[in-house]
Amino acid sequence: MNTLFARRAIGAALAAVALAGIAACTHSMSDPETLRLQSRLDALEHRRSLIEDANAIKRLQRGYGYYLDVGQWDKAADLFASNGTIEMGLDGVYVGQARVRAYLHALGGSGLTADQINQHMQLMPYVTVASDGMTAKATWRDVILAGHLGKDASWGEGPYENEYVKEHGVWKIKSLHWFQTLTVPYQGGWAKNEDLNAGRYIANKLPPDRPPTIQYRTWPGGLLPPFHFDAATAASAAAATAAPATAAQAGGAESREILARRIGALSHQVQLLKDQDDIENLQRIYGYYLDKAMWSEAGNLFADDAEYEIEGRGTFLTKAHILDYLRHIGPEFPREGRLYDQMQLQPIVHVAPDGRTAKGRWRVFIQAAQAGKFHEWGMGVAENEYVKEGDIWKIRRIHFYPTFFTPFEEGWGKKINAASSFEPALTPDRPSTATLRQTGLASGSTGAAVSFPAFHYSNPVSGASNTPSGAPAEASSGAGAATSRLAPAADTASLTKALDDIDHRIGLIEDFAQLENLQMRYGYYLATLEWDRLANLFASDGTIEIALRGVYVGRANIRRSLNLYGEPGVHEGNLHNHMQYQPVIHVAPDGKTARVRARAFSMMGNYGKAGMWMGGIYENQFVKENGVWKFQHDQVFNTYFTPFDVGWKDLQPRPPPGITATNPPDRPPTTPFEMYPKPTYWPPFHYDNPVTGMPTPIPRQP
Repeated sequence: MNTLFARRAIGAALAAVALAGIAACTHSMSDPETLRLQSRLDALEHRRSLIEDANAIKRLQRGYGYYLDVGQWDKAADLFASNGTIEMGLDGVYVGQARVRAYLHALGGSGLTADQINQHMQLMPYVTVASDGMTAKATWRDVILAGHLGKDASWGEGPYENEYVKEHGVWKIKSLHWFQTLTVPYQGGWAKNEDLNAGRYIANKLPPDRPPTIQYRTWPGGLLPPFHFDAATAASAAAATAAPATAAQAGGAESREILARRIGALSHQVQLLKDQDDIENLQRIYGYYLDKAMWSEAGNLFADDAEYEIEGRGTFLTKAHILDYLRHIGPEFPREGRLYDQMQLQPIVHVAPDGRTAKGRWRVFIQAAQAGKFHEWGMGVAENEYVKEGDIWKIRRIHFYPTFFTPFEEGWGKKINAASSFEPALTPDRPSTATLRQTGLASGSTGAAVSFPAFHYSNPVSGASNTPSGAPAEASSGAGAATSRLAPAADTASLTKALDDIDHRIGLIEDFAQLENLQMRYGYYLATLEWDRLANLFASDGTIEIALRGVYVGRANIRRSLNLYGEPGVHEGNLHNHMQYQPVIHVAPDGKTARVRARAFSMMGNYGKAGMWMGGIYENQFVKENGVWKFQHDQVFNTYFTPFDVGWKDLQPRPPPGITATNPPDRPPTTPFEMYPKPTYWPPFHYDNPVTGMPTPIPRQP
């Protein structure tokens, strides 16, 4: 049984827990109290289903990106509804799944060639599910690294505004609309080049069914996309979580025993949702520990019997040897002149029905440098396994498939390396497994190549296997039937207490999703210089502190501070793309405050003048006001600012921008820091190590 249908069977098994015995039940317990309990349970089940819907949509869109990476156009087309549409750039609208399929094939040919890179990172999700759970909208950002070794390389970027529909319980893409900000050559980037194709790809050889829905000019032109969340209000947001008419209202009460079993099943389902959030936090924290060469902290995230496999390199067995491998990369903790940013992006996580194991696919995007010696971009996919020991999730296995490493000054159009310049010489415990597909991307003159990354899951719509012909069979998502927590006793007090507990736990999971949306929304407004809307994301007494410019207090002063970054609105020839990745989210137990660590990565500059890269870390605080999450304190610790053509190897030390006398802050900066190539200031971690429970150390520099 493939993964998709196995999971549907699991869902049916859980439903059976709730429905067992109904046929034999006489609704003799249809007293008002039982009806009240049942109505409340119905509403909680609906809230749980909306969270699952949002998670399914994220997996759907991220899976679409992974299919584009490897040229699996048919499997990407399978993700669309039968009447779905696709609109890429200014090619126009193609209507119906058959036309979507034809478009993707016309766009990509028969598949990727051996020398081709086609990485489509699906990032920054803001997902809004309709109250009935049947339709949804989402904003995404696609960052594209494309080209052919020995021929060309390009950067691409732009947001999606997509719609989704649930058909027979399965989410599908109803309309996919990508707004092209730019597609420019790697050499010279957006400062020296106009857009390569003005947003037009294949419309001349495959005419669309409808013209483009919006006309705009790609780079150096600009567009404010029609973000679906701009129309949202507090009232509509509240309506989005309202439950439909409950079964209790429609048909009378069930027995208390059936209610108890349903509550037990729901409790287990809610725990699985929490498990997914915990695993995403775990992997993202791992990436942040690697950034700062915190090898001991990263190593402690692994189970004792863990495995770390680098395709083509070998496998390191046990937590102890994995830690030894990490320590061979270089000295522990930040060192002057070393950059080792390891972004953990685009997760597709599946938790096993029993909640004891899980699998996850991740994209790893790497920026690495040693001052005066080398600097490089890296890209790869990790297929990971996780295990829950007691109540703590740990990394059981990482299988990393490098796509490429390329010198910053040359790019993937000129040179591809199979391994990072930081790769240590430590001998692995065993060879890596057989590669699944050779791409032919050579490492210098050695002829080494990278491999096709396996999928742990089936196509989420068709159920077809993702494993390429001749490759090992895909892994299952977990065996055995799902288990639920022990059902509560059937008396009113026990049932009420159990529902109170579930209500609270669902609320915290909803908070997690709302905070991710909020952080992403901040990024979209920052990229399009929508200063009024951005300032309104803050609490009335909120604060902002960016790039050592000082602390601005209160919404009015926050709005004033934003003038430091340019005139509001999208302007010709101005790129201000500030992206938000890798959020680690922790909500306080009372659900009233929260903290989020997130990564900043920016593509900035002016056409004909200069391009710039920026990296950094947010450590933000949030507060819930009248049921709506707001920024309480927004703070960025910049890792680097570097000109597009300079990179990191020869970057000279420079301070952050600092205080602007003509637009002064209300308070001085709270935490001085230096940027690369100096030992980057240690942004304070708001969380303890999630496995050891010990505070994350902040040692002094040597």
